[in-house]
Amino acid sequence: MREHIDYIQAQHLPWEQADQLGFDVARMKLLSRDDETDALSCILSVPAGWTRAAGSLPFDEEIYVLDGALIVDGSDFLAHSYSFLPTGYQGNAFSSETGATLLYFRSEQMAQELGSDAEKIRARLVRHIDLSEGQWDGDFDQFGLGSMKAGARMRVLRQDPVSGETTYITATIAFRRGEKAERHPIAQEFFMLSGELSGPLGTMQAGAYCIRPPMAKHAPYGSPTGALILFRGFGGRQETFWEEADPFTFYPTHQPILPDRLKPFSKQQPPQPRY
Repeated sequence: MREHIDYIQAQHLPWEQADQLGFDVARMKLLSRDDETDALSCILSVPAGWTRAAGSLPFDEEIYVLDGALIVDGSDFLAHSYSFLPTGYQGNAFSSETGATLLYFRSEQMAQELGSDAEKIRARLVRHIDLSEGQWDGDFDQFGLGSMKAGARMRVLRQDPVSGETTYITATIAFRRGEKAERHPIAQEFFMLSGELSGPLGTMQAGAYCIRPPMAKHAPYGSPTGALILFRGFGGRQETFWEEADPFTFYPTHQPILPDRLKPFSKQQPPQPRY
């Protein structure tokens, strides 16, 4: 189980060497980790000229490029490019000519179950999605989020055929506001890619990170600017249960839920730089 974080601005977290990930000369900002499974979420910064050789992955690996450019198995990944590389996949050579900053997620929970099953590996693979191409075609109803349709759009990046886990992007219009609180039966994390988002615990800026345990109450949310957010659920298929909540405000008090280790990094003022 990971710690409950709701929320921290990643700009305030320290950079550290990414040796523990096996990435020489790269740096990382650790967002969250499961100490029992070594699953983790982080911001990863790789310098110009960085490379990683291909090999059979002993874990699931998920990436979203924030800045710069990455080459994954010969394909160019510019900003807002996404990939999910499953356990056992071998086309996972990384390199960057110019340097890159990315969201990096690692999970080992599927490794023993899947082994070297080539058919399952192919079924789970999401090789490359460029968010600048394609349509906002996700269906909010499949997650019980139908009430969001009037002010938001969804792009499903991954829906795992084995676990049911889902990663998706939402975009909300300016001044959309929610009315009810939510709970989900799985753990869920999100990262603010752009804009602002106000909720019961404060106003998040681009770079905000949140992870909640199953059935944690949250929302309603609203955005005075519009917002682009990456969501990632794990532990099964996402559902949503709605509850009544206190009236929404665009000017909430800053009162995040944080473990003791992160409290020194919680600041209310808008963060600089962006990442």
